[in-house]
Amino acid sequence: MADPKYNVIFQILRHRIEQGEYKFLSLLPSENALALEFSCTRNTVRKALALLAGQGHILTMQGRGVQVIYRRRPVPSRPPSTFLLGGIESLKEAADRNGFSLSTRMLSLEESYVDRELAKRSGMAVGEVVLRLRRLRLLNDVPLILDENVFLKSIVPSLNKTIVESSIYAHLEHELGVTVGSATRTVTVEPATEDDVELLHLGGLGCIVAVTSSTFDTNGLLFEYTVSRHSPIGFEFNTTARRLPASI
Repeated sequence: MADPKYNVIFQILRHRIEQGEYKFLSLLPSENALALEFSCTRNTVRKALALLAGQGHILTMQGRGVQVIYRRRPVPSRPPSTFLLGGIESLKEAADRNGFSLSTRMLSLEESYVDRELAKRSGMAVGEVVLRLRRLRLLNDVPLILDENVFLKSIVPSLNKTIVESSIYAHLEHELGVTVGSATRTVTVEPATEDDVELLHLGGLGCIVAVTSSTFDTNGLLFEYTVSRHSPIGFEFNTTARRLPASI
């Protein structure tokens, strides 16, 4: 399935911004100029700009144009485990975008049932059949994330080592036809377990950063519950904050 035109434009503009072609605090070309360049309507351009704004790359200023507010960070010596908390992006997509190599090691995969404890944590119904997966994620061969995933078997009937170690979301979207809708996320700092210390090479560090996610399809079905346990060395998250209306 081909990407919508606005998504293609969004990815091209995001690449230009992140590579410095459109510099920090500069103005993007006008909607008319972008519509002419991409042979599309202004409405299509606006959809692409809305995605960029949602990721914190641009700011629309009434009567003045669209300003780039994304600022390139110095390249770190150790790749960060980068998350866009305000958007749904697979780690593979984030790694590709930032120029890091990603590898994944599947640690375990089993069919199971949602018990009361998991139901309380995840919001899934007791008794649902699920696939439980543990995998270690490495960026530039550095172990940074220990993932614990739970997928509804009714939506994800099966997984294998090849899928797990390449891209589960590519499999969901392109092979199974799942349309990912939205996700809720919570970020906490927690004591490191023995597994964390060993697998993430924490040394003397006694904590990890846990990103807990519940992901829904466009029908509102909670089909994935994940706890990603990040090494605190190199952990980074990006989001966009907007001023809420003042309370009366």
